[in-house]
Amino acid sequence: MKLKHLTIFLFLIVAFISQIYAGENKGKSKSPVASTSNKKSSGCSPGIAQTDLDINNVRATILTGSDMWHSLNANSGYEIPIGSGLHSLYAGALWIGGKDAAGNLKLAAQTYRQTGNDFWPGAIDKVSVDITPTRCSHYDKHWKINKADVLNFIAGGAATPDMISWPGNGDIAFNEDEFLAPFYDANSDGIYNTTDGDYPNYDFNIGSGIGSRINYVFGDQTLWWVFNDVGDFHSETGGDQIGLEIRAQAFAYQTSNDLNNCTFYKYEIINRGNTTLDSCYFGQWVDADLGKATDDFVGCHVTKGLGYCYNGDADDDGAGGYGLNPPAIGVDFLEGPFADANDGIDNDKDGTTDEPDEQIIMSNFVYYNNVNNSPTGNPAGAPHFYNYLKGIWGNGQQMTYGADAFLPTNPPCSYMFPGTTDPAFPTTDWTEVTAGNTPGDRRFLMSAGQFTLLPGAVNYITTLVIWTRATSGGPQASVNLLFDMDSAVQQKFDSSFYASMGINELQTIESNVVPNPFNALTTITFKNDAKEIFKLTIFDINGKVVRLIGNIVSDKVIITKGDLNKGVYLYKLESKSAKKTTGRLIVE
Repeated sequence: MKLKHLTIFLFLIVAFISQIYAGENKGKSKSPVASTSNKKSSGCSPGIAQTDLDINNVRATILTGSDMWHSLNANSGYEIPIGSGLHSLYAGALWIGGKDAAGNLKLAAQTYRQTGNDFWPGAIDKVSVDITPTRCSHYDKHWKINKADVLNFIAGGAATPDMISWPGNGDIAFNEDEFLAPFYDANSDGIYNTTDGDYPNYDFNIGSGIGSRINYVFGDQTLWWVFNDVGDFHSETGGDQIGLEIRAQAFAYQTSNDLNNCTFYKYEIINRGNTTLDSCYFGQWVDADLGKATDDFVGCHVTKGLGYCYNGDADDDGAGGYGLNPPAIGVDFLEGPFADANDGIDNDKDGTTDEPDEQIIMSNFVYYNNVNNSPTGNPAGAPHFYNYLKGIWGNGQQMTYGADAFLPTNPPCSYMFPGTTDPAFPTTDWTEVTAGNTPGDRRFLMSAGQFTLLPGAVNYITTLVIWTRATSGGPQASVNLLFDMDSAVQQKFDSSFYASMGINELQTIESNVVPNPFNALTTITFKNDAKEIFKLTIFDINGKVVRLIGNIVSDKVIITKGDLNKGVYLYKLESKSAKKTTGRLIVE
């Protein structure tokens, strides 16, 4: 068992109200964070709502800040298999940081809430870039929606309480955005109201998958909430406020395949602040306690954008352990922030540099140990958090390839324990096993950057948590299964803007686009041996239909540029017999 610290947050309204949060520093005091004297205090209370995502083989506890998988009573909150009492993750959260023109660090991050909070519930006042304690409290909840309940409502059934209170509209009296949570507007009046036939906006015709930047709700079960970094001082890190409003979904699918062991997290991140940040990074922080917490290893797969945890020996023994042939668990950046134009980097690792709307997937993978007052240990203060986001140690020392990544005589690197997947070191195998490490209690951070964050910018982050367990072969066999499953989900995400992740999928066929990118015309070829009739739909990056071509009976279709602007588009070819092919078009 881990020794948990408790931190008491005191809020003065008329009397003092205390709330207790779990920590995880194993009996050692945490170093103080930087002064918050230059930061704005809005006086919001930390969010206390916690809700379980629990439709499939996972019970994942979600909080109303950026943190998840732990609960406010110090218990682990990522149980898999559901009902087993066994847990594979202890905590996770978003980290975001960058510098303004004067070099001032602005940063928001979260770990266990043992020092404080950098995130609070609620939508931001767009004029003042602020929020009142009352509005923070108003949004301190998750709206939990099952797709089956929405279908029942459409068929004439009753709306659930969370469907009725669904926050489709912000309150304009507080200068909140007019539209918040995605909803189907039955009478097109712009106002969410179930009595008008409105409902949370799944796309039932095409299939609500995990495609990016579509104004839909995803999964067979969805938790929706909104949070910000301006509710009070950043008492977790001491970082200056940025002005972020983050609309989040945690969702999962109930299937008969390995997706039943997956959960997904989608963030629409809006910079409401008025300051441009450069050298900006988004990070997914993970404390992956795989059963027994003290015998774990971690690693990454560079080209997959995957960070993972596996057991350090063949038997995850002891209380809470999985036993022989323990599982592996991983976190994948399915979708990352937009890269700066013409930065000369293949940010999405697809073999093409500087394509339009290129996104950054994992650009650094860092592990650190559960110790205090160490450049390789628990972060203390905003600069330490930011250094980890940049892929360097807390004291500013470059991470180096091999051993424990702290030998200054070794060559610099960006990815720790990548096996043989780091293109910069293709002929060597560096893992915790080859390094001869002793298993322990690990944390890891996978970050995407650097990029410029402009005022008003909207970025999208989608992450996948994937869990696999082999029946023989020990920990590495579970890791190999993890790689295979991750590839399957990533391919589905990449190849189809609207890919259905449920069990009733269309039959997928192969297609090819040549040339791609194109500036005049291109040809999509696909398998159509039976000469069926296909329909082609082309969507822009926001999910809007920009072209529709029907009655295609051959095995190819020619696309002219015409009125298509430069950028990335998604296409879907579908036949009446439920065959489909999907992909991406790039117009130069």
